[in-house]
Amino acid sequence: MDNSKKLYIIRHAKAETIPGINDFDRALTSEGIQHAKQVAEKLAAKLTLNENSVVISSPANRALQTARVFLDVMGSPSFDIQIEESIYECTYKHLLSVINTIPDHIDHVLLFGHNPTLTDLVEFLTRKSAYLRTSSFAEIKLDTGFTFQMLSGNCADLVQIID
Repeated sequence: MDNSKKLYIIRHAKAETIPGINDFDRALTSEGIQHAKQVAEKLAAKLTLNENSVVISSPANRALQTARVFLDVMGSPSFDIQIEESIYECTYKHLLSVINTIPDHIDHVLLFGHNPTLTDLVEFLTRKSAYLRTSSFAEIKLDTGFTFQMLSGNCADLVQIID
């Protein structure tokens, strides 16, 4: 049995672009919601959330909506989403500093956010070329013996990108 810790880096689904709507407040399109549901089904087949899981999201409307779609599809609609104010428009290094605060008992992290930060983080952690399209997720496996607090560059494996 694989006891490795896993990080699921999930880019928000496709959002509307309406003149006069602030970027932070943009909502998902119906197409974006449908695509997010399809991708979430693939994650649900791999992972069940439990007390050793944590869900973190950017506070932006589209990221939170995407997180809620994923949790609904995964059968955990009431699972707590930790909203991390500082990860909207941050660098991958800041995002890593947020991940580095996750307690040792946590085995699975779902992180919802934005590009280019998420793609940059995947590439930094795994040293693999990657690109996260809307609704897609990268499954990252930490090297044996690593915790999220120890996570740094080139100490994790990119298992796959699902979109």
